[in-house]
Formats: sequence, C-alpha cells, structure tokens
Amino acid sequence: MVISPDGRYSWNGKRWKNSPKGTIQKFVWDGKKWGRVPPEDGGTVFSPDCKMMWTGKVWIPAPPDGNQELEEETTQNQLKSINPLMENFGNHDKEFIRLSRNESSLSLVAIIFTFIITSSLFNSQIVQPMLFDASLINQGRHSITFDAWNTISEDDGISIVAIGSSMIHYSIDGICIEEEISSDENLFVYNLGAPGSMPYMEMIQTEAAISANPELILLEVGPNSLWDVEEYDLSEFFELKLTIYSLTMELGYGGEWEEILRESEKNMLDYGINQLSSESKFANDAVEELLTRILLNETSAPSPTSYASVPHPNSNGWQDYLRTPKWLFSKLELMDEKERSDWENVTVVNKIKYGVNNPLHNGTLNHAALEYMVSRFSESGIEVVLVSPPLHPLLIAELEEGQYDGHNTTLSRLSEYDGVSIMNLIWEDFWSDDDFYDHNHLDRDGRKTFCQEVGPRISDILED
Repeated sequence: MVISPDGRYSWNGKRWKNSPKGTIQKFVWDGKKWGRVPPEDGGTVFSPDCKMMWTGKVWIPAPPDGNQELEEETTQNQLKSINPLMENFGNHDKEFIRLSRNESSLSLVAIIFTFIITSSLFNSQIVQPMLFDASLINQGRHSITFDAWNTISEDDGISIVAIGSSMIHYSIDGICIEEEISSDENLFVYNLGAPGSMPYMEMIQTEAAISANPELILLEVGPNSLWDVEEYDLSEFFELKLTIYSLTMELGYGGEWEEILRESEKNMLDYGINQLSSESKFANDAVEELLTRILLNETSAPSPTSYASVPHPNSNGWQDYLRTPKWLFSKLELMDEKERSDWENVTVVNKIKYGVNNPLHNGTLNHAALEYMVSRFSESGIEVVLVSPPLHPLLIAELEEGQYDGHNTTLSRLSEYDGVSIMNLIWEDFWSDDDFYDHNHLDRDGRKTFCQEVGPRISDILED
C-alpha cells in the first residue's frame, strides 16, 4: 500500500483515503531502490509541481493538503449506485427478462453492425494504405489488383489489360503502347502483372475483370505458367496473396475458381463480410506502424518513388502507374566482366533445368486456372490474347529439343475458345542481349522493342 509522507492518507489504486490512526511511512524510493525513512524525516518523491507522487512503479496524484477534503460521500454514493447493478449482473431472471426477443435481436444486430463498421474502417483507412506504401509487405504491387479493376471499369474508354507475372510486369509500358497504337486519348493499356504470380492465383480476379468488361485482355501463358504447384511448398506466398485479396476483394467476385482452390488455400480466403482473420494478420504491425508515425514521426515505408511503393488509388499518379509502373534497373548492365561470365556459364545453364522451364501439357492447378480464365473471358465476349513473353537468347540456345512442347500444346488448346488468339514472342528473332534485365525479364530497351513490335499487332486485333 502507498502511504502519504505524513501517514494521513493511503492510496487504494484510484484515490486517496484517510489512513487508520497511527499509520506511518517507513520506506521511500530514491530512484534506484527503496530505503527506510526515519520517522523524523518522512518524505517521498514528488514531481516538480508537487501534483504527482512516485509509488515505485507509477506516478499517482499527490495526497490532498490540509485544506482539501476527501470525496468520501461521493465515493459512497457511487458505490451505492454500482452495487445494485453488480448484484443484478448474474441474476438474469430479475433484469434481462424485461427485454423482448425483438429488442434483444436488435441490440445484437447493432453491436455486430458497429463492430463491422469499425473493422471496415480500420481495414480501409489504415491497413490498405499501408499495403500500398509497402509498410506491411515488401512489395506494394501485390495489393493493386481489385482497386485496379475498379479504376478500369470507370475509364469510359477502350481498355486493354495485361495479366500475369513479373515477366508481363517488366514487358509492358502501357503509355508507350497507347501512343504506338493510336492517338485516341480514350485508349488505355493497363499492366497488372505481379511479381511471383501464377495462373493459380491470378484466376481469383477473373470475375472482377469480367465486371470491368475491357475490350482486350493480354493473358500471360509462358512456360513459367505451366508447372505443378503441388510439387512446391508455397504456403507463405499463397497466404500473403490470399490475405491481401480477402482485404481488397468485394462481394460478388466469387466464381468457379473457388472450386479449383485446394482446401488449404480456401482456408486462407475470407473475403467479403468476414475479414477478421485476414485483418488480424496485419493488425499488430499496422497499429505499431501507426503509433510510430504519430509519436515518432517515423515510418518503415520506403520512399514513394521506390520500386516497392505503389501510389494510393485516390492519388493523382494512380492511373498512370497502372499503365506504366516502376521497374528496377537492369541486372545485366550492372555486371562486371566476371559476374557476366558466371551468369552466362552457370546461372543461365542452371535456370534452363528449373521446373518452370519444363512446362507440362496438362493436369496441373495452373492449367485448370488458365482453362477457367480463358473460358470465362470467351463466353463473356472479351477478346483474349495469350502472350508468351520473350526469354533471353542465351537461355533459348540451351533448350533441349521438345522441352517446350507442353507449352505449345497448351497454347493450341486454349486458342480453340472463341475470341482467343496467340502471341508467342519466345521464338521471335528481334530480341537482343540489350533488351533484357536478366534471363527472362525485359529492361527499358526491351520494353521499347516490345512496344514497337507488339503495338501494331494489338492494333490489328482491335480492328478485326
């Protein structure tokens, strides 16, 4: 118990009360340890303004002086008003019987509604902006998908949208292709490619894409799209993608893609009205980041100009970013002579052996996802171009005969749907070393080549 220096008052955790007669203070805190206080000295640790007193753990209000009165009567009145409530708390027959079923139901609905609104605001006003600026994840681009489709649905123009992995992301400069195709200001080419993605994850945006109703979809179908997901443990990546999708996807975008998902992935998805599990994954980090910004004026977010950061959908740079995103500088251009030699003689040779460079003919979750996407786009009247992004000529030279047969047969089968055509850029001879960021991504020169070569082909498809 904390006793005032003169022994007259004791602290009950909320307020000072009169101490029993004869009470004295025997110990005092000197900032390092408790020490005994001789009766003739008394004393304790007070704040400079003498309004607070240190208990050894926390600061509490200093005891009243001789001119102040303790609020004993007020306290007793408060206790009298509280006691009946506490007595009735466990007596359901006495108090709660007065509520009708309708009143109880309305109260419950009100509580749930308030909770949902509060939860929704936390997600939309705190968590989602931190996903875009890469405070909570290492790459904000993973969070753009559904906000992007909302923007596309409202552009009132001719929309061409590219979907795929980082290979599509690094290939398409939408503004350049717009200028190559037409001078029409109502033509928009969007790049929604995302790092590390694959058809198995990209299929989840299918119904949102159909709702936006673009004129043309450029769907990546490369050798890297046709590997067996079940051979690898990708649970962390899937959880990241599905958690973000759950937080950003609207109700009504469900579909047969849910039947393709495995149970392990279905359990990670809670989009719509029940987002509690998804929010909880980011909640602690989001609150910590928010407090850091408020109290310390610091942030873990990278610079807004960095590759990892994405403009907020309400910002002026949002639509331009969807058309011409940020890219990293070319790896190949930064290599010295030894690094380049190691890359050519070791890295490229090893890359060609990886699973993604051994595409299967059919039977994988990625194949099922592509089949679903293409069939849905086709029956919805949206034209589709199956795009196979280019690969570095040195990697192509290392291929064994027939190594990409699974890719060729998949393209052929998917192209049988109405309104579907193929743009296989792997075997074109206009690609050079200068066009590549690494073995399978284009750099700034490669994007110019892509723009100049692919732009006219897209124009022809639109005119047919």
